[in-house]
Amino acid sequence: MTDHETPRGAAERQRTCAACGGAFVPGEHTEVEVLLDGIVRYVAVHPGHSTYSPAREGAAAARLREFAQARAAEERDSRAA
Repeated sequence: MTDHETPRGAAERQRTCAACGGAFVPGEHTEVEVLLDGIVRYVAVHPGHSTYSPAREGAAAARLREFAQARAAEERDSRAA
């Protein structure tokens, strides 16, 4: 990109949704997700679409809940001591 070019967004660069492959309509609202494939990339998706598998998302959410519960228990124990 040269100094006189305007940076383009992910949707304009991609032209299609990273999740479903459907084309983006000019001016359409899109969402951006982080895609890790050796390097960090940002990809555009239609609202409500995701490149993440539901099972993987569920597993990550469960780990976060477990972490939060363990941390809350540690805080309770440290206050009780």
